[in-house]
Amino acid sequence: MRAMYLCIMIGVIFGFDGVFPLTDYALEFPTAGVNNYVNIWGMPSLTQWTVCFWMKSSDSTTRGTAFSYAVSGMDNEILIFNYKNFHIHVHGTVRETSQSANDGKWHHICQSWENKDGSWRFYKDGVVASQGTGLKTGHVIKSGGSITLGQEQDFLRGGFVGTQSFVGMMTNVNVWDHVLSIAQIEQMSKSCLSGEGNVYKWSDFIYGREGKVRVFIPSPCKPLSA
Repeated sequence: MRAMYLCIMIGVIFGFDGVFPLTDYALEFPTAGVNNYVNIWGMPSLTQWTVCFWMKSSDSTTRGTAFSYAVSGMDNEILIFNYKNFHIHVHGTVRETSQSANDGKWHHICQSWENKDGSWRFYKDGVVASQGTGLKTGHVIKSGGSITLGQEQDFLRGGFVGTQSFVGMMTNVNVWDHVLSIAQIEQMSKSCLSGEGNVYKWSDFIYGREGKVRVFIPSPCKPLSA
């Protein structure tokens, strides 16, 4: 087992793509600033979605950005922002959740939205913590944009501000093209390795690292109940 992890780490450090479909890893964003982030492209158009991830941070100096999706002409097409008081943006319209996750513990965070009536839910550790309707009813998420973890985009893959950067660790980021059920999200909150998105899965993100984002194998994530 130790030899296997050593081989994986060597592949990650030296950029050997395709070592194997890696999922048991975490990324650390070590300091505030504009240089540490993960970026990938290729989102399809969506009428509904769910984004889930695990995070750990004790930072109180920045308004940490976990997930930013920008398209041409709209920087905040999807934004999960400010781990001191999470804000959710859909096509530039914001909802505040009054929920935080910067207490130095691992938390499972999920956000879902659908355009039929603009209904949205924000989950923390498997529980619906905030929800509503009327958020960009009828809107279709535009395709082909830029997903960035750890920074808030003011334009495609750029316009970063250090006070909005993510400082801490993140793992198991997944994106689905539908709204997951409450039961599904509750179940996923019991394991840091549970769940695999059908739009993006966690193994997709490791190749988009920039700056000093560090890889930890295996992931040190532990649910609160563990």
